[in-house]
Amino acid sequence: MNKIKILHIIRPAAGGMKNHLINLIRHTDKNKFSITVACPPSTALWDELYQMGVNLIPIPLAGEISLSKDYAVIRTLVKYLHQSRTTIMHAHSSKAALVGRIAGIIARTPVIVFTAHNSIFYEEWPGWKKKIYATVEKILARFTDRIITVSDALKQELVEKEEISLSRLTTIYNGIEIEKFNQEFDKEEIKKELKLPPSGVVIGTIARLAPQKGVAYLLKAASLLKEYNITLLIVGDGPLRQQLEEEALELGLGNRAIFAGMRENIEEIYAVLDIFVLPSVTEGLPLAILEAMAAAKPVVATRVGGVPEAILEGKTGLVVSPKDPEALAVALAGLLGERELLSRMGKNGLKHVNDKFTITLMVQKTLDLYSQLLLDKNISVDR
Repeated sequence: MNKIKILHIIRPAAGGMKNHLINLIRHTDKNKFSITVACPPSTALWDELYQMGVNLIPIPLAGEISLSKDYAVIRTLVKYLHQSRTTIMHAHSSKAALVGRIAGIIARTPVIVFTAHNSIFYEEWPGWKKKIYATVEKILARFTDRIITVSDALKQELVEKEEISLSRLTTIYNGIEIEKFNQEFDKEEIKKELKLPPSGVVIGTIARLAPQKGVAYLLKAASLLKEYNITLLIVGDGPLRQQLEEEALELGLGNRAIFAGMRENIEEIYAVLDIFVLPSVTEGLPLAILEAMAAAKPVVATRVGGVPEAILEGKTGLVVSPKDPEALAVALAGLLGERELLSRMGKNGLKHVNDKFTITLMVQKTLDLYSQLLLDKNISVDR
């Protein structure tokens, strides 16, 4: 049986998008599909895919537009798509979808798919740039067999702001390996390693320290909770780390705010948290929220993107307005000291994510979509 060839294209990615692609590849049926990934070399994603034995194509794909580099990427992709006779081209993120779809159109690749992980409209771009991107997206959507959105909120945004037809859009929620997070850990030892106090409430976030994650608002919220015995744990790295550390000192948080940097065993971090917080300004459907619920932790997050679709308000956590540290502080204060409520929310969250946000569901729905698109083109999976 000849396998259906898939080419995934992705820009340098960390966190949710990286994990999404790796999980999708790991659980795709290798008896039916042959997978190749085009992405920049010398990145964590490249290294992990290499260790998995995935066939890789190096491309100089960056986040910003670069006529020379993007032209080189398109040429490389067109050549590969032609020579390999790839059947499905699946791009992840707007930049990868821009060059990938142009290459797919030129190479006449039978099936073109794009997963939109987040909105371009919350990037710190000038209005004219967003307008150009939206126009280009509207044009390229006509040559895209299906655009997958990770939340209904993002799907609705593409309809309203990019005038994409609903018939070209499908929501497939992100999924996670629940068993990885729902296990026993030596919490005392982990706390020692992270320099956390043995007692008191640990409020934490795991995020790239960039503007869209809104960590500055969490620091301000924590500064309003000084009468409570809390420690704030911030895991992750990024361009704002030094600035955020300075803000924490200015807000008088001192050793009550611990910046732990990048960590490998993220599941151990969730184990020592009492409350997980995601104060983002923009999101698609954040994996961190799903991971926290899989670890049976209550979640407090901002009402952006697909977050309200992931959290059952009052049952698995609380949702507040973005960029509002006072509202965030009030929500957290209402949970502090309520051990029974925190435990109940955690158990509800575990059940909720197990019902709706597993890797099995995400991969199966993606493969079902592939099969349907192949059927529409009269291409047999078993050819």
